[in-house]
Amino acid sequence: MANITGFWSYVHTDDEDESGRISQLARDVSSKFTMLTGEPIQLFLDRDELDWGDDWRSKIDSSLASIAFFVPVITPRYFMSEECRRELNYFARRAARLGIDELVLPVLWVDFSSLRADNPTDDLITLVRTFQWSDWTHLKYAEVGTGEYRRAVDELATRLVRANESATVSQALLEEAADLEEEEGPGELETLASMESSLPEMTNILVEVGEAIQSIGESMQGATIEIGGQQNPRTAMANRLRVARELSQSLKMPTDNIRNLGNDFASSLNEVDQGVRLMIARAPEEIERNPASATQFEDFFESIRSMLPEAEQGLGSVQNMIEQIEPIEKLSRDLRKPMRTLREGLTMFVDGLEVMRGWVALIDDTQLHVAS
Repeated sequence: MANITGFWSYVHTDDEDESGRISQLARDVSSKFTMLTGEPIQLFLDRDELDWGDDWRSKIDSSLASIAFFVPVITPRYFMSEECRRELNYFARRAARLGIDELVLPVLWVDFSSLRADNPTDDLITLVRTFQWSDWTHLKYAEVGTGEYRRAVDELATRLVRANESATVSQALLEEAADLEEEEGPGELETLASMESSLPEMTNILVEVGEAIQSIGESMQGATIEIGGQQNPRTAMANRLRVARELSQSLKMPTDNIRNLGNDFASSLNEVDQGVRLMIARAPEEIERNPASATQFEDFFESIRSMLPEAEQGLGSVQNMIEQIEPIEKLSRDLRKPMRTLREGLTMFVDGLEVMRGWVALIDDTQLHVAS
């Protein structure tokens, strides 16, 4: 192999929340790949860098003959990211046409219910499920440099090497693939129907998570007070450790529940997001063609606007709780996993608020165009 290329597709916010663990894994796997093959590899890791740029499609097309791997890091946010969706859809479908789909190796970083649904409504989730992913939902907690982590990196790199050894593509097929068009996704009716069915579910999740957050907050506050109240120098540390371990045990199910709710919320939000953006995009043309439809669009836009303050009120304590996690996480090794799980779930809701704020901004901009 010569001039081989590796693409690592992930959501930057996920990497930031994981303290750079995702990008670290990318570099470690690429280094191990080079060690196993003896070939240098060009790693496309950061889409913000100039090497990635706006012409990533042409880079993928021009690199298919020498591609080493395409690794999408699967989380709920991945399917909410337009950039990630485009990258995976574009590469996977072209690779499949050329018979090199084994070079797509998803890394499952966060498991969530929509990924296991019998009939997923997101075509890209259906596509991802056709690949044999590498499960890092637990391995991601292994410390870098430990035997467990190094063995997992070696196994992942070895899988990629074996996939490369079996993947062949001719220049004729490559040229033919350049002329093929991307397969169509769901139609407008399917997108709007998914939005309608997901909106009530999203609202119910917001109510449920508010109650769950309050319960966890009370447990954390009680434990913090008890830990601070240990004054006897002979037994203080042992008693504090006991309280921390008891808190860890009591938080396991509630924090798992928060993460599951976050996953479900992100999945529902993705369905709603596609429908809302479609409605916003259609509004000017529809109103111009049928002015009477303006009232319907205004009613819909107003309902979307009203969702934001309700969501902000319901999730008002989320950011505060995220800020409280770090000092509690440092108290004891036993608390690290439930606190990470809690942060993982809560962050999905915070990101969801940003998506909803984006809707309102788009609606306001669209209204100006409609009125002009």
